[in-house]
Amino acid sequence: MKRLLAFATAAWVYLAAAALVNAEDDIFLRGKEKPVKGVIASESAKGITLKIGGSYPAEAIEDIQYEVTPTTVRLAVYKPAFAAEQNALKATDPKKQREFFEDALKKYQEAAGKVNEPFAKRHCEYKVAALTARLAVEEGKSLAGAIDLLKKFKAKYPDSWQLGGCLQLLGRIQLDDGDFTGAAETFSELARANVPDDVKQEAQLLIVQVSIRKRDSAAAKKALDEFLKSAPPGSKHFNKGRVLQAELAMAEKNYDAALAQLRQVIKETTDKSLKALAYNAAGVCLYEKEDYKAARWEFLWVDVEYNQDKNEHAKALYYLWKTFLNINETEKAQECLQQLLTERAFQGTEWRAKAQKEQKTS
Repeated sequence: MKRLLAFATAAWVYLAAAALVNAEDDIFLRGKEKPVKGVIASESAKGITLKIGGSYPAEAIEDIQYEVTPTTVRLAVYKPAFAAEQNALKATDPKKQREFFEDALKKYQEAAGKVNEPFAKRHCEYKVAALTARLAVEEGKSLAGAIDLLKKFKAKYPDSWQLGGCLQLLGRIQLDDGDFTGAAETFSELARANVPDDVKQEAQLLIVQVSIRKRDSAAAKKALDEFLKSAPPGSKHFNKGRVLQAELAMAEKNYDAALAQLRQVIKETTDKSLKALAYNAAGVCLYEKEDYKAARWEFLWVDVEYNQDKNEHAKALYYLWKTFLNINETEKAQECLQQLLTERAFQGTEWRAKAQKEQKTS
Protein backbone atom coordinates (compact mmCIF):
# COMPACT_ATOMS: atom_id res chain seq x y z
CA MET A 1 0.00 0.00 0.00
CA LYS A 2 2.83 2.35 0.92
CA ARG A 3 4.58 1.52 -2.35
CA LEU A 4 1.38 2.20 -4.29
CA LEU A 5 0.91 5.54 -2.49
CA ALA A 6 4.52 6.51 -3.12
CA PHE A 7 4.21 5.59 -6.78
CA ALA A 8 0.99 7.57 -7.14
CA THR A 9 2.55 10.60 -5.45
CA ALA A 10 5.63 10.41 -7.68
CA ALA A 11 3.45 10.08 -10.76
CA TRP A 12 1.38 13.13 -9.77
CA VAL A 13 4.52 15.20 -9.18
CA TYR A 14 5.90 14.11 -12.56
CA LEU A 15 2.67 14.96 -14.40
CA ALA A 16 2.42 18.33 -12.64
CA ALA A 17 6.02 19.15 -13.56
CA ALA A 18 5.43 18.06 -17.15
CA ALA A 19 2.32 20.24 -17.32
CA LEU A 20 4.33 23.26 -16.18
CA VAL A 21 7.08 22.56 -18.72
CA ASN A 22 4.49 22.36 -21.51
CA ALA A 23 2.36 25.22 -20.21
CA GLU A 24 1.66 27.93 -22.75
CA ASP A 25 0.56 31.53 -22.50
CA ASP A 26 -2.61 32.69 -24.28
CA ILE A 27 -1.93 35.77 -26.41
CA PHE A 28 -5.08 37.63 -27.48
CA LEU A 29 -4.58 39.72 -30.62
CA ARG A 30 -6.78 42.58 -31.76
CA GLY A 31 -9.40 41.47 -34.27
CA LYS A 32 -8.88 37.77 -33.52
CA GLU A 33 -11.40 35.70 -31.58
CA LYS A 34 -9.10 32.86 -30.51
CA PRO A 35 -5.79 33.40 -28.72
CA VAL A 36 -2.39 32.41 -30.06
CA LYS A 37 -0.72 29.87 -27.78
CA GLY A 38 2.98 29.85 -27.01
CA VAL A 39 5.65 30.33 -24.37
CA ILE A 40 6.83 33.94 -24.22
CA ALA A 41 10.63 34.19 -24.23
CA SER A 42 11.07 37.96 -24.06
CA GLU A 43 9.08 41.18 -23.81
CA SER A 44 9.88 44.80 -24.60
CA ALA A 45 8.05 48.02 -25.39
CA LYS A 46 8.04 46.95 -29.04
CA GLY A 47 6.29 43.63 -28.38
CA ILE A 48 6.83 39.99 -27.42
CA THR A 49 8.86 37.06 -28.80
CA LEU A 50 7.97 33.38 -28.42
CA LYS A 51 10.43 30.62 -27.54
CA ILE A 52 9.53 28.58 -30.61
CA GLY A 53 10.00 31.58 -32.87
CA GLY A 54 7.67 34.33 -33.98
CA SER A 55 6.90 37.71 -32.49
CA TYR A 56 3.98 40.11 -32.09
CA PRO A 57 4.13 43.92 -31.97
CA ALA A 58 2.80 45.58 -28.83
CA GLU A 59 0.02 47.47 -30.63
CA ALA A 60 -1.41 44.16 -31.94
CA ILE A 61 -1.75 42.65 -28.45
CA GLU A 62 -5.09 43.06 -26.71
CA ASP A 63 -4.35 40.95 -23.65
CA ILE A 64 -2.31 38.00 -22.39
CA GLN A 65 -3.36 35.24 -20.01
CA TYR A 66 -0.10 33.93 -18.62
CA GLU A 67 0.44 30.41 -17.29
CA VAL A 68 1.41 31.15 -13.70
CA THR A 69 2.56 29.40 -10.54
CA PRO A 70 1.93 28.44 -7.84
CA THR A 71 -1.09 26.38 -8.91
CA THR A 72 -3.15 27.55 -5.94
CA VAL A 73 -2.72 31.17 -6.98
CA ARG A 74 -3.44 30.38 -10.63
CA LEU A 75 -6.70 28.58 -9.86
CA ALA A 76 -7.94 30.62 -6.90
CA VAL A 77 -6.95 34.16 -7.90
CA TYR A 78 -5.28 34.71 -11.27
CA LYS A 79 -7.66 32.85 -13.61
CA PRO A 80 -10.74 34.12 -11.74
CA ALA A 81 -9.40 37.69 -12.16
CA PHE A 82 -9.07 37.18 -15.91
CA ALA A 83 -12.53 35.57 -16.08
CA ALA A 84 -14.14 38.38 -14.08
CA GLU A 85 -12.76 40.99 -16.46
CA GLN A 86 -14.02 39.04 -19.47
CA ASN A 87 -17.45 38.74 -17.83
CA ALA A 88 -17.44 42.50 -17.29
CA LEU A 89 -16.74 43.08 -20.98
CA LYS A 90 -19.69 40.86 -21.90
CA ALA A 91 -22.12 42.28 -19.33
CA THR A 92 -24.90 44.57 -20.51
CA ASP A 93 -26.22 45.58 -17.11
CA PRO A 94 -24.11 48.51 -15.77
CA LYS A 95 -24.42 47.41 -12.15
CA LYS A 96 -23.38 43.84 -12.92
CA GLN A 97 -20.56 45.07 -15.11
CA ARG A 98 -19.20 47.25 -12.31
CA GLU A 99 -19.34 44.32 -9.90
CA PHE A 100 -17.33 42.15 -12.32
CA PHE A 101 -14.72 44.89 -12.82
CA GLU A 102 -14.41 45.44 -9.08
CA ASP A 103 -13.99 41.69 -8.54
CA ALA A 104 -11.33 41.55 -11.28
CA LEU A 105 -9.48 44.47 -9.72
CA LYS A 106 -9.52 42.89 -6.26
CA LYS A 107 -8.21 39.56 -7.55
CA TYR A 108 -5.52 41.14 -9.74
CA GLN A 109 -4.33 43.10 -6.69
CA GLU A 110 -4.00 39.83 -4.78
CA ALA A 111 -2.37 38.02 -7.71
CA ALA A 112 0.21 40.79 -8.15
CA GLY A 113 1.62 39.97 -4.73
CA LYS A 114 1.60 36.20 -5.13
CA VAL A 115 2.42 35.31 -8.75
CA ASN A 116 6.03 34.14 -9.24
CA GLU A 117 6.62 34.78 -12.96
CA PRO A 118 8.01 38.30 -13.65
CA PHE A 119 6.06 38.83 -16.90
CA ALA A 120 2.78 37.77 -15.30
CA LYS A 121 3.42 39.76 -12.11
CA ARG A 122 4.09 42.87 -14.20
CA HIS A 123 0.88 42.33 -16.18
CA CYS A 124 -1.11 41.99 -12.94
CA GLU A 125 0.27 45.34 -11.80
CA TYR A 126 -0.71 46.89 -15.13
CA LYS A 127 -4.22 45.44 -14.83
CA VAL A 128 -4.57 46.99 -11.38
CA ALA A 129 -3.63 50.42 -12.76
CA ALA A 130 -5.79 50.11 -15.89
CA LEU A 131 -8.87 48.79 -14.09
CA THR A 132 -8.54 51.47 -11.40
CA ALA A 133 -8.52 54.06 -14.19
CA ARG A 134 -11.47 52.48 -15.97
CA LEU A 135 -13.66 52.36 -12.88
CA ALA A 136 -12.76 55.94 -11.95
CA VAL A 137 -13.63 57.23 -15.43
CA GLU A 138 -16.90 55.32 -15.75
CA GLU A 139 -18.05 56.24 -12.24
CA GLY A 140 -16.97 59.88 -12.52
CA LYS A 141 -14.66 59.59 -9.49
CA SER A 142 -11.31 61.25 -8.83
CA LEU A 143 -8.62 60.17 -11.30
CA ALA A 144 -5.74 60.94 -8.93
CA GLY A 145 -5.30 57.36 -7.72
CA ALA A 146 -5.33 55.94 -11.25
CA ILE A 147 -2.87 58.57 -12.48
CA ASP A 148 -0.50 57.75 -9.62
CA LEU A 149 -0.64 53.99 -10.38
CA LEU A 150 -0.02 54.50 -14.09
CA LYS A 151 2.92 56.83 -13.40
CA LYS A 152 4.45 54.26 -11.05
CA PHE A 153 3.99 51.48 -13.59
CA LYS A 154 5.69 53.31 -16.47
CA ALA A 155 8.56 54.35 -14.20
CA LYS A 156 9.03 50.81 -12.88
CA TYR A 157 8.68 49.07 -16.28
CA PRO A 158 10.03 51.42 -18.99
CA ASP A 159 10.54 48.60 -21.50
CA SER A 160 7.36 46.51 -21.21
CA TRP A 161 4.88 45.70 -23.99
CA GLN A 162 2.23 47.45 -21.89
CA LEU A 163 4.16 50.77 -21.95
CA GLY A 164 2.42 52.17 -25.04
CA GLY A 165 -1.05 51.41 -23.64
CA CYS A 166 -0.04 52.73 -20.22
CA LEU A 167 1.19 56.08 -21.58
CA GLN A 168 -1.80 56.46 -23.91
CA LEU A 169 -4.23 55.77 -21.07
CA LEU A 170 -2.36 58.06 -18.70
CA GLY A 171 -2.28 60.89 -21.24
CA ARG A 172 -5.97 60.54 -22.07
CA ILE A 173 -7.16 60.64 -18.45
CA GLN A 174 -4.83 63.57 -17.73
CA LEU A 175 -6.45 65.31 -20.68
CA ASP A 176 -9.95 64.48 -19.40
CA ASP A 177 -8.86 65.76 -15.99
CA GLY A 178 -7.89 69.11 -17.52
CA ASP A 179 -4.16 68.59 -16.97
CA PHE A 180 -3.03 69.74 -20.41
CA THR A 181 0.61 70.14 -19.38
CA GLY A 182 0.73 66.64 -17.91
CA ALA A 183 -0.99 65.11 -20.95
CA ALA A 184 1.42 66.82 -23.36
CA GLU A 185 4.41 65.59 -21.33
CA THR A 186 3.03 62.03 -21.29
CA PHE A 187 2.42 61.93 -25.04
CA SER A 188 5.87 63.45 -25.64
CA GLU A 189 7.35 60.66 -23.52
CA LEU A 190 5.45 58.13 -25.65
CA ALA A 191 6.83 59.70 -28.83
CA ARG A 192 10.38 59.23 -27.49
CA ALA A 193 9.88 55.74 -26.04
CA ASN A 194 11.17 52.46 -27.48
CA VAL A 195 7.77 51.73 -29.03
CA PRO A 196 6.85 50.89 -32.65
CA ASP A 197 7.05 53.81 -35.12
CA ASP A 198 3.29 53.61 -35.65
CA VAL A 199 2.75 54.33 -31.94
CA LYS A 200 5.29 57.18 -32.00
CA GLN A 201 3.43 58.87 -34.86
CA GLU A 202 0.12 58.44 -33.06
CA ALA A 203 1.68 60.08 -30.00
CA GLN A 204 2.74 63.10 -32.06
CA LEU A 205 -0.83 63.55 -33.23
CA LEU A 206 -2.08 63.22 -29.66
CA ILE A 207 0.20 66.13 -28.69
CA VAL A 208 -1.57 68.19 -31.35
CA GLN A 209 -4.95 67.14 -29.94
CA VAL A 210 -3.89 68.37 -26.50
CA SER A 211 -3.23 71.83 -27.95
CA ILE A 212 -6.60 71.75 -29.73
CA ARG A 213 -8.39 70.85 -26.50
CA LYS A 214 -6.42 73.60 -24.75
CA ARG A 215 -7.61 75.98 -27.48
CA ASP A 216 -4.01 76.86 -28.28
CA SER A 217 -4.37 76.98 -32.06
CA ALA A 218 -0.91 78.46 -32.65
CA ALA A 219 0.85 75.59 -30.83
CA ALA A 220 -1.38 73.02 -32.53
CA LYS A 221 -0.68 74.43 -36.01
CA LYS A 222 3.06 74.54 -35.40
CA ALA A 223 3.21 70.94 -34.14
CA LEU A 224 0.94 69.72 -36.92
CA ASP A 225 2.95 71.46 -39.65
CA GLU A 226 6.14 69.87 -38.35
CA PHE A 227 4.48 66.46 -38.24
CA LEU A 228 3.11 66.69 -41.79
CA LYS A 229 6.57 67.62 -43.11
CA SER A 230 8.05 64.43 -41.62
CA ALA A 231 5.18 61.97 -42.25
CA PRO A 232 5.10 60.10 -45.60
CA PRO A 233 2.48 61.75 -47.86
CA GLY A 234 -0.60 59.58 -48.24
CA SER A 235 0.22 57.46 -45.16
CA LYS A 236 -2.40 56.71 -42.51
CA HIS A 237 -0.96 59.17 -40.00
CA PHE A 238 -0.40 61.85 -42.66
CA ASN A 239 -4.11 61.69 -43.48
CA LYS A 240 -5.00 61.71 -39.79
CA GLY A 241 -3.01 64.94 -39.63
CA ARG A 242 -5.13 66.36 -42.43
CA VAL A 243 -8.26 65.54 -40.41
CA LEU A 244 -6.73 67.42 -37.48
CA GLN A 245 -6.09 70.37 -39.81
CA ALA A 246 -9.81 70.37 -40.54
CA GLU A 247 -10.59 70.27 -36.82
CA LEU A 248 -8.35 73.30 -36.32
CA ALA A 249 -10.32 75.12 -39.02
CA MET A 250 -13.52 74.12 -37.19
CA ALA A 251 -12.12 75.57 -33.95
CA GLU A 252 -11.79 78.88 -35.79
CA LYS A 253 -15.36 78.42 -37.12
CA ASN A 254 -14.04 78.13 -40.67
CA TYR A 255 -16.51 75.35 -41.36
CA ASP A 256 -16.47 75.51 -45.17
CA ALA A 257 -12.69 75.03 -45.33
CA ALA A 258 -12.90 72.19 -42.79
CA LEU A 259 -15.60 70.36 -44.76
CA ALA A 260 -13.68 70.77 -48.03
CA GLN A 261 -10.58 69.23 -46.43
CA LEU A 262 -12.56 66.34 -44.96
CA ARG A 263 -14.36 65.63 -48.25
CA GLN A 264 -10.95 65.41 -49.94
CA VAL A 265 -9.64 62.94 -47.35
CA ILE A 266 -12.77 60.80 -47.70
CA LYS A 267 -12.43 60.81 -51.48
CA GLU A 268 -8.74 59.91 -51.55
CA THR A 269 -8.49 57.21 -48.87
CA THR A 270 -9.56 53.57 -48.99
CA ASP A 271 -8.76 53.02 -45.30
CA LYS A 272 -12.10 52.37 -43.56
CA SER A 273 -10.91 53.53 -40.13
CA LEU A 274 -9.70 56.80 -41.66
CA LYS A 275 -13.00 57.26 -43.49
CA ALA A 276 -14.76 56.82 -40.15
CA LEU A 277 -12.52 59.47 -38.58
CA ALA A 278 -13.21 61.91 -41.43
CA TYR A 279 -16.98 61.26 -41.61
CA ASN A 280 -17.29 61.78 -37.86
CA ALA A 281 -15.29 65.01 -38.07
CA ALA A 282 -17.56 66.19 -40.90
CA GLY A 283 -20.59 65.30 -38.79
CA VAL A 284 -19.26 67.29 -35.82
CA CYS A 285 -18.57 70.21 -38.16
CA LEU A 286 -22.18 70.22 -39.39
CA TYR A 287 -23.47 69.62 -35.86
CA GLU A 288 -21.62 72.72 -34.65
CA LYS A 289 -23.15 74.65 -37.55
CA GLU A 290 -26.51 73.40 -36.20
CA ASP A 291 -27.22 71.73 -39.54
CA TYR A 292 -28.46 68.63 -37.72
CA LYS A 293 -30.20 66.94 -40.64
CA ALA A 294 -27.01 67.03 -42.72
CA ALA A 295 -24.87 65.97 -39.74
CA ARG A 296 -27.07 62.91 -39.25
CA TRP A 297 -25.98 61.40 -42.58
CA GLU A 298 -22.28 61.77 -41.80
CA PHE A 299 -22.66 59.86 -38.52
CA LEU A 300 -24.88 57.24 -40.17
CA TRP A 301 -22.07 56.45 -42.63
CA VAL A 302 -19.93 55.46 -39.65
CA ASP A 303 -22.72 53.60 -37.88
CA VAL A 304 -23.72 51.53 -40.90
CA GLU A 305 -20.70 51.27 -43.19
CA TYR A 306 -17.44 52.33 -41.49
CA ASN A 307 -17.92 50.87 -38.01
CA GLN A 308 -14.70 48.82 -37.75
CA ASP A 309 -13.08 51.19 -35.26
CA LYS A 310 -15.16 50.83 -32.08
CA ASN A 311 -14.22 54.22 -30.63
CA GLU A 312 -15.25 56.01 -33.83
CA HIS A 313 -18.44 53.92 -33.96
CA ALA A 314 -19.15 54.89 -30.34
CA LYS A 315 -18.56 58.55 -31.23
CA ALA A 316 -21.02 58.28 -34.13
CA LEU A 317 -23.69 56.76 -31.89
CA TYR A 318 -23.13 59.46 -29.26
CA TYR A 319 -23.65 62.22 -31.81
CA LEU A 320 -26.56 60.40 -33.46
CA TRP A 321 -28.24 60.37 -30.04
CA LYS A 322 -27.70 64.13 -29.74
CA THR A 323 -28.56 64.83 -33.38
CA PHE A 324 -31.84 62.89 -33.37
CA LEU A 325 -32.87 64.73 -30.20
CA ASN A 326 -32.25 68.04 -31.97
CA ILE A 327 -34.51 67.07 -34.88
CA ASN A 328 -37.17 65.67 -32.52
CA GLU A 329 -36.74 62.02 -33.49
CA THR A 330 -36.68 60.85 -29.89
CA GLU A 331 -37.28 57.16 -30.57
CA LYS A 332 -34.24 56.93 -32.85
CA ALA A 333 -32.22 58.96 -30.34
CA GLN A 334 -33.08 56.47 -27.60
CA GLU A 335 -32.16 53.51 -29.84
CA CYS A 336 -28.69 54.98 -30.47
CA LEU A 337 -28.17 55.73 -26.79
CA GLN A 338 -29.18 52.21 -25.74
CA GLN A 339 -26.89 50.66 -28.33
CA LEU A 340 -23.99 52.78 -27.05
CA LEU A 341 -24.71 51.96 -23.40
CA THR A 342 -25.37 48.23 -23.71
CA GLU A 343 -23.31 46.70 -26.50
CA ARG A 344 -20.16 44.93 -25.36
CA ALA A 345 -18.07 46.43 -28.17
CA PHE A 346 -18.30 49.93 -26.69
CA GLN A 347 -17.00 49.00 -23.24
CA GLY A 348 -14.21 51.34 -22.20
CA THR A 349 -14.74 53.91 -24.97
CA GLU A 350 -14.65 57.56 -23.97
CA TRP A 351 -18.00 58.17 -25.70
CA ARG A 352 -19.80 55.53 -23.66
CA ALA A 353 -18.32 57.00 -20.49
CA LYS A 354 -19.37 60.49 -21.64
CA ALA A 355 -22.94 59.34 -22.30
CA GLN A 356 -23.12 57.56 -18.93
CA LYS A 357 -21.91 60.69 -17.15
CA GLU A 358 -24.47 62.87 -18.93
CA GLN A 359 -27.23 60.41 -18.09
CA LYS A 360 -26.34 60.61 -14.38
CA THR A 361 -26.38 64.41 -14.33
CA SER A 362 -29.54 64.86 -16.44
